[in-house]
Amino acid sequence: MTGRAFGVLAVLAAATQLVGCATAPLENAKLDGSPRSVVLHHPASGETVSVTYWRPGDGYDPAAMREISILFRDRRSDEMIPVDPALVDMLVELRQRVGATPESPIRITSGFRSGATNASLARSNPNVAENSYHLRGQAADFSIAGVPPARLVEEAAAMQRGGYAMYAHTGHVHVDTGPFRTWTPKTGEPRAPQILEAQARAKAKSQALALAQKAGNAKARTQVADAGTKPSKAPVKAPAAPGAKPPPDLTRVRVALAQIKEMPAQKPAKR
Repeated sequence: MTGRAFGVLAVLAAATQLVGCATAPLENAKLDGSPRSVVLHHPASGETVSVTYWRPGDGYDPAAMREISILFRDRRSDEMIPVDPALVDMLVELRQRVGATPESPIRITSGFRSGATNASLARSNPNVAENSYHLRGQAADFSIAGVPPARLVEEAAAMQRGGYAMYAHTGHVHVDTGPFRTWTPKTGEPRAPQILEAQARAKAKSQALALAQKAGNAKARTQVADAGTKPSKAPVKAPAAPGAKPPPDLTRVRVALAQIKEMPAQKPAKR
């Protein structure tokens, strides 16, 4: 049995197990009860997969999910793992939200990555995370012909489900089924309007908290200053201890020293 055939069988077995318990993606996806179809295309290899991967009553189709996993495979190592069904649902929902037809190919530029591939990419690309969701079959870098990346990422932000980011220099969008979040690519690219709006709200909240804290500190400083302007009583000297000698009269000491200086010097006595 060849390595490729063994890999396909392993994916089939794992995908069957995953599909059997995949209920969360169906609950999370904002899709109706119609059969769900998708056309996926890998631009570098030219491969295309067109499948109906979910049907009412049957759920996720193991054979269709296997074909999707094959297209998502790591092209460097030829390794494959099952793709998260929730990720496929997310791509299909985004396609619907931007008004693309079901026949519109979703171009997958990066799907699953093996550990070795991800580590290699991380050494040369600052945007590659060491613990990327690509390692788990839960992320895709994609584009749809005729749809601006900013439009896709705007809809991903509105969905509020999973991670997303726009990479304008390559024209692709990243989505994953991790926590809802976003980030700025380390290439100085501008963020989408939805992200900028969220940034502005966070900045305004931070400034309001800073002003409130500053106002509270100013009030405390005023209270301290007021306390410092109150007249204070002169310090009271402690009484001298019984039997203690009084301090010397400095005037008499200075007169005695002056008299000593005026006395003639005496020759030392011979021994």
